[in-house]
Amino acid sequence: MCGCLIMKGEIEMKVKYVKLAGIILLIFLTFRFLLPLVLPFVLAYFFAKMVSPIIQFLEKKLHWRHKVSVLMVVFIVFTALVSFIGYIISIAVSQTILLLQKLPVYQQMINQFLENMCCQCDKMLELGGGTSYRYVEQQVQNLYHTIGTDVLPRMSGYVTQILCKVFAIASTVFIFIISAVLILLDETFPKIRGKLRPFAGRLRKAGLAYIKSQSIILFIIATVISVGLLLMGNDYAIIFGAGIAVFDAFPVVGSGIILIPWAIIKMLGGNYYAAAILITVFAIAAFLREVLEPKLFGKELGLKPLYILISVYVGAELLGLAGVLLGPVGLTILKAAEEEIE
Repeated sequence: MCGCLIMKGEIEMKVKYVKLAGIILLIFLTFRFLLPLVLPFVLAYFFAKMVSPIIQFLEKKLHWRHKVSVLMVVFIVFTALVSFIGYIISIAVSQTILLLQKLPVYQQMINQFLENMCCQCDKMLELGGGTSYRYVEQQVQNLYHTIGTDVLPRMSGYVTQILCKVFAIASTVFIFIISAVLILLDETFPKIRGKLRPFAGRLRKAGLAYIKSQSIILFIIATVISVGLLLMGNDYAIIFGAGIAVFDAFPVVGSGIILIPWAIIKMLGGNYYAAAILITVFAIAAFLREVLEPKLFGKELGLKPLYILISVYVGAELLGLAGVLLGPVGLTILKAAEEEIE
């Protein structure tokens, strides 16, 4: 009798593992092939679920008509979003104009830096005065020639592809807005019921937790980097801080791809104070992301930080940049499936 129970338990355990393996494969195939086709509609559905309490409040408390409430809420949300993006773009444009105005000064500083470096190389290698600089100058001229004859024509050939991408993104956003409005206007829109309800709830919770955690981390890291650049006396601290913080969200790349080379250049130029600030800022940003991301995201979903970190890494390896978000989402689906199987 005892042996039969043990064998039954082993069979149930094997069945459980087979089911989980099948769910993992299904999650990967869904994220890899199906999700790109239905993403605007999925996002529209979850957006509708997020703003529906506001619409219900307007209808019950202020006695607004359903259609008016829907259109007003969607208009306000997207107006606020567009205004925020426009404000960021205006800051970026103003600081870019300032950068272009000072470009000749920076070009002169770079030439002076290269000349000093080449003089040091001539002394170390016992070469004639100006030998290294003439070689570097020749290479720079060759680079300009290559850009003019090869790179720029290729870039002009990519203009059509870039415009197609921009049009595709604009079309996706338009479809998302229209879908969200139609979902909200349809009061009889089918709700997720039965066994799929826990999955939908966890997906919504995962999406909100990810947006919340990434927004907090992005703001903190952008603030840290901007403060560091301000201490250096950089005139573009805000735009550079925000841009480097966005790079920091990318897996593998991170903020180090900008801050480390920048620190090396400052160190070679003898500006050890600026180099120390850049290295310190990079260390703080890397530490904050490694500590805050698993903790904030895991706390919202009840998952261990290590599992979140593993899911982010695996998702990025399998699905690229989108896997940074889809990895933890897939983990939440897997956890919900395991609880359902149990």
